[in-house]
Amino acid sequence: MAPKVEITSTHAVKPSSPTPDHLKNHDLSLLDQLSPSIYPPIIFFYETKSDSNLTPRLKSSLSRVLSSFYPYAGRINEDIFIDCNDDGIPYSEAIIDCSLSDVLKESDLRLMKQFVPLTEESVNLDHTLPLLVQVSLFKCGGIAIGACSSHKIGDASNFFTFIREWANISLTDNKVLIPEFTISSLFPRIGFLNINTGIDIPMNNKLVRKRFVFIASSISSLKGQTASSSRVQAVSALVWKCAMNAVKKADLGPNKPEITSSIAMTLVNMRGRLNPPLPETSFGNFVGSFLAEKNLEDSKEIELCDLVAQLRHGFKEFCDGYMKQVQDSKDGVLAILNYSKTIGEMLQRNGTEVFTFSSWCGFPLYEIDFGWGKPRWISVTNTPFKNGIMMMDTKEGNGIEVWANLEEDVMVVFEQNPELLAYCSPSSSGDVR
Repeated sequence: MAPKVEITSTHAVKPSSPTPDHLKNHDLSLLDQLSPSIYPPIIFFYETKSDSNLTPRLKSSLSRVLSSFYPYAGRINEDIFIDCNDDGIPYSEAIIDCSLSDVLKESDLRLMKQFVPLTEESVNLDHTLPLLVQVSLFKCGGIAIGACSSHKIGDASNFFTFIREWANISLTDNKVLIPEFTISSLFPRIGFLNINTGIDIPMNNKLVRKRFVFIASSISSLKGQTASSSRVQAVSALVWKCAMNAVKKADLGPNKPEITSSIAMTLVNMRGRLNPPLPETSFGNFVGSFLAEKNLEDSKEIELCDLVAQLRHGFKEFCDGYMKQVQDSKDGVLAILNYSKTIGEMLQRNGTEVFTFSSWCGFPLYEIDFGWGKPRWISVTNTPFKNGIMMMDTKEGNGIEVWANLEEDVMVVFEQNPELLAYCSPSSSGDVR
């Protein structure tokens, strides 16, 4: 029987100190303009802690960190700016009629949407909201902290910096970190932006998300087979191969288009790739993407080593070409616009199946401690991206959890692929380890 989650209250948490008048308008950057208006979710599960003051401390520490990350407490004004009006963020509290161990034992991904303040099924979503939070208490004393941040205001690095600082204040009551607000001045927004990035976000009810766990020994073996020095790259190549094969074999109906090529689009945090690098505390979106393409008209077996070579080549072109153009202060904005247009054209070609890879590996998410200790597990929920592949570290830090979002018929073929299952275990249900 599915656990029942009951929302007991929802109210706005506002900054502990008002935003100064000269900071009331936060301009969006060009990269913010190009970002989709979606709300990537994350859920931190923590075990029982006897300190009863921790839950109220969550709100007070959130209020304090919002005074520093003040755009999160404002409202998004289309693709132009954030009105930093201190209206605050929606903060919901809930109670759950089961223990944390019950949820982790099942680890049913369909249940995860109950622990976040909104999902892809949410109706009448107010897209002016930058951030929403839900805190759910289990009857055992465990807790789930779920948050959704608008991609229009910032990327994953931005989001995680905010959450880490929120946790630090809750745990230690230290001085609040002040983020860097330089991206919008380096890459200012432009008026009348009319570029189709090719990123389609259909609300498809037949999308299925499942989790696949790669342990360290399997990743080491896979790296050896693919001659890759990167665990993320090796896992990406295998998932890409199995996913494109699944699309070719799946029964997608009589109108199934002929697939002649496949593209892996991989997102990259660009902060550390400028010279000098932007600090990780830079507020806003600063993500790029590189493409790798495989021609499927060739009847030969797809080799993992070839896919790794394609990924490596795409990343090198991104670093040596695109990033050097972005580095040029005079032509950086033009480089971003031209590159976005080129990607959009490639992604919309007939007969091309696109898979979007996003990696949270390397972010120290399992170090985030609000006062309950380190997370027992970190989860996400469904997103509306077709062919979205998201990766994150396992709790041990040396494994990788892959969350694949595929069409229902494609997933049936994908999850039964013997080559995939030789390296990972499907964990759409079963105990979280």
